[in-house]
Amino acid sequence: MGIQQLKAEAAALPDSERRELIAYLLALGGKRTAGYWDRIATKVEDRDPSHWVSEENLDQALGLNRR
Repeated sequence: MGIQQLKAEAAALPDSERRELIAYLLALGGKRTAGYWDRIATKVEDRDPSHWVSEENLDQALGLNRR
């Protein structure tokens, strides 16, 4: 499965499953400090849309577009 297919599959997920996937991918990033996980948990559970990052800006916000 290629990255474009993965992106399409992720885009089709319900919001709750997409948040779970994001949390999982962040966990793969290797961050290990307790404070980091507390901040991530808070962000994953945040239901206020004004605090959300648009899908268009998600790669940039997470630094996924860096090489």
